[in-house]
Amino acid sequence: MNVKERVLLIAETKGISKTEFFKEVQLSYANFKGGQKNTALSSDAMVAILSKHPDISPAWLLMGEGAMMRKDERNVVSAPLAETAPATAEGLGIYKQLVNALEQTVKAQEKTIQSLEGQVSLLQRK
Repeated sequence: MNVKERVLLIAETKGISKTEFFKEVQLSYANFKGGQKNTALSSDAMVAILSKHPDISPAWLLMGEGAMMRKDERNVVSAPLAETAPATAEGLGIYKQLVNALEQTVKAQEKTIQSLEGQVSLLQRK
């Protein structure tokens, strides 16, 4: 299951219509259908989703790890974050988790790139 499929699962699990869900997070539903479903999701979109739905685990959203819903209520932001909102410990926690998850994604992609470069090198020798 990729990131966009997990986003769709959030709406389904919460019983929110997809149209309403994407309107709420200011994204286009068209980017989650057909071939577009297999394209990357921007970090801004992930922040918007996690800000509107702070009960969603950032690690699950980004990497599919763990449970969809957070179990530790201390890390849940009680109100949506806005660019002008003052920084809170809870809000910073979400962003730190998001950055950590994105860093892990980058590391995994670097390993994949190295592996693919090795395969290309082997194929070029043949």
